[in-house]
Amino acid sequence: MRSGTRALLTVCLSVSIALACLAPITSMAADDIPPTYVQVFIGAAQFNEDRMTFQKAADDDPGTVTTNDLSTMPYLGIGGQYGFADTETHIGLDATLLFGWRSHNSSVTAGNGQAYIHLDTELWLLDLAMGLYAQTILGDHWRLYAAAGPLMLFAGYTEDAKQEDQEASPTETSEDSNTDSEFGIGGYARVGAEYRLQNGSFMGVCVRGVKTNLEFNNTVDDGGLDGVQGFLTFSQPF
Repeated sequence: MRSGTRALLTVCLSVSIALACLAPITSMAADDIPPTYVQVFIGAAQFNEDRMTFQKAADDDPGTVTTNDLSTMPYLGIGGQYGFADTETHIGLDATLLFGWRSHNSSVTAGNGQAYIHLDTELWLLDLAMGLYAQTILGDHWRLYAAAGPLMLFAGYTEDAKQEDQEASPTETSEDSNTDSEFGIGGYARVGAEYRLQNGSFMGVCVRGVKTNLEFNNTVDDGGLDGVQGFLTFSQPF
């Protein structure tokens, strides 16, 4: 996992601990366990790098390639959990809708420095999942849960490439655009811990792993897409 993602996860965990220490609390009675939670997710994802690194070769020099690594990106989303019982330990339905995005640009020289290749890329991912979860209440204030199930992953990729040949007079410029839309299916699993605040809501963190058969064109390595996501979570019970 890259340093940027690790740093964001560390911040998420630190914020959760700080809120837990500072917020006034009330005890959680057995008859105070809600059957339904609505969750908000803020975090980041780290996917397998070679399958999310896009490349572009020079028109007249296939050995010269510029690449953009889009494997790390911010992620936002919403979700819900519906328990089959209102006891401290129960199972229920878990559903999430998550969105990630990333843009990057790069350039490389070719032909002894006489040609330049510029590559601008944008990528978005839409993750729709539904499965089962199990939770338990630890002590008076901690909620621990785990969830797993199938998911669908939608993706959109846009690439704008421009090559400048400075040997020509005047300078010749060629431009090329490419779009790619993909769909994949797979599965997810996540675990989380949340702390109850004074108003009855929960703040915490969760880690989520995904594995799908989604593939992109023009990447360094072919194969399905998988990765790890980390989130700061806010859950409102009903």
